[in-house]
Amino acid sequence: MFALGVPLPRLLGAALLAFALSTSATALAAGEPTPTQIREAAEAFDRGREAYKNEDWVTAGEQFERADSLAGSPTALEYAIRARDKAGQLDRAATLSALVAKRYPEEANLGKIATELLDRARPGLFELTVGCAEPCDLAVGGKIVPGAPDVQRTLYLPAGKQTIRAGFSGERGDSTEVEASAGSQGQVTFEAPAAAVAAPPPAANADTEPKVTPAPATTHKVRSGWSPTVFWVGAGLTAVAAGTTIWSGIDTVNNPGKDRVRAECPANDTNCDLYQEGLSHQRRTNVLIGVTAGIGVATAVVGLFATDWSGGEAAPSDQPDNPDEYPVAKRQKRAVARARIVPWVAVGGGALVGAEGRF
Repeated sequence: MFALGVPLPRLLGAALLAFALSTSATALAAGEPTPTQIREAAEAFDRGREAYKNEDWVTAGEQFERADSLAGSPTALEYAIRARDKAGQLDRAATLSALVAKRYPEEANLGKIATELLDRARPGLFELTVGCAEPCDLAVGGKIVPGAPDVQRTLYLPAGKQTIRAGFSGERGDSTEVEASAGSQGQVTFEAPAAAVAAPPPAANADTEPKVTPAPATTHKVRSGWSPTVFWVGAGLTAVAAGTTIWSGIDTVNNPGKDRVRAECPANDTNCDLYQEGLSHQRRTNVLIGVTAGIGVATAVVGLFATDWSGGEAAPSDQPDNPDEYPVAKRQKRAVARARIVPWVAVGGGALVGAEGRF
């Protein structure tokens, strides 16, 4: 047995911490602390050690208990017992000592410390055995009892009326009062309250059920051919090609020109550069005439046979036609439905594209 009354060197404190976190194979197997919990436990242990060196027993006991709850170790539990004892909190030290036999039966030195403290504490405290139907946390007089949730715990309480509260998962809890007397024993059992069951929604009936009015059917336009945009694009291309053809024809006549060819080229000399240039311009114009005619014919076919000029017909409605409903709007729709646009294309001396309307 040893005490921490003499300030420990930092190196010894680090060694004690390593011992606390590495030699407790049983505790690690039971709790499986996460790396974050191990780190926080090490920090709490170090704070408890510093408080113990400064003889701040209450703070030391709180920090050692926290270290033990995060990553259980016999060393942290031993220091917590010693600190609570030195702080005059014999009931708390005895409750911690009651955990030793259950958690660390193989720790002979720690078991000896716990046994000696319990022998000293029992004559002046009330020994209460608490059973829970499910693992529970315990609190006495509003202060949490150290230790992990369990189905059975042994508490040591000072004499007087004490309130014991058990907390279960799902925010369930129960409490009771005991009259503690020094040197005696008692037992209390907590049954886990039933989990709250959500009430079923009220059944719908004819009076409360909201009435849903079906939305009026929407009329959709159904096209039976291409959009008129395709025709107008073709018409625009035809117009551009026709303009280019006209320019090419004028350029063929004027550049280099018949008079200039006669003046500068020997008679019947088809190899003359000016003659060949005029011949090339003529071939270009002929090609443009053919392209313009092709685009014009294709545009005419699209406009006459592949384009839907009616704007689409209304799909049948789910609602019967009411002649008194919106009479002005209906007449306007019928007037639009009767309107027709018909394209025309002429290819002869020049490609021409247009459209005529019927109302």
